[in-house]
Amino acid sequence: MGRLIALTAVAGVASQAAAGVILTYGFTDLVGAYDHPTAQFSAVAGDMTAGDVTRLAAPNGTARYLDGFVNRSAFANVTVNLNVFAKVGNIAQGVGTFSIVDDDGDILSGDISGTWIGGSLGVYFNGDLSNVVITSVSPDSTFDGPDGGSFSDALPGIPPYEGVFIQLFIRTGGFFTSSFSGRSVQVAGEIVPGAGSVALLAVAGFAGVRRRRN
Repeated sequence: MGRLIALTAVAGVASQAAAGVILTYGFTDLVGAYDHPTAQFSAVAGDMTAGDVTRLAAPNGTARYLDGFVNRSAFANVTVNLNVFAKVGNIAQGVGTFSIVDDDGDILSGDISGTWIGGSLGVYFNGDLSNVVITSVSPDSTFDGPDGGSFSDALPGIPPYEGVFIQLFIRTGGFFTSSFSGRSVQVAGEIVPGAGSVALLAVAGFAGVRRRRN
């Protein structure tokens, strides 16, 4: 029930991304922490973290991450690192990075920039992703879920990918007024082609729609 409420909260602050989404991701119950002296927020996969990474552009596929995947996979992980600055009331700015590692070490990563907003249910972050790439470490040319499912890591268009929308929700009672740890964090994102790739995708007939996790 808690996970459903958190996802609903994330969906409530989401806006529609531009057409042409080629990849989405969503994870529940990351383990969040904030270090007040350095104004650094981090979230990493924990025992209850679950989610998926889905390629919407053909050939599509979904890499699945079920509860406890960090204990079953030698490589799979999810990390988000953001700072908190220019804080005025319940609004602040943030920049940082994210990475999602598949079952054999391939990495989906990028830069994040956006705005923190304090709300009655917790803290929200909405922003953009840039410099998004998939770094292939394994020789199989696929992005593989630790709990099954995969897709080709040769995404359409020309990397790095831009114009990406992200939502993040932290269930916490304060707006970065003190350090905290062990807080449940929900994240979701959509990846679209960079500006130089839009025309190529239009010719190829690629289109994307927002995918909702069940």
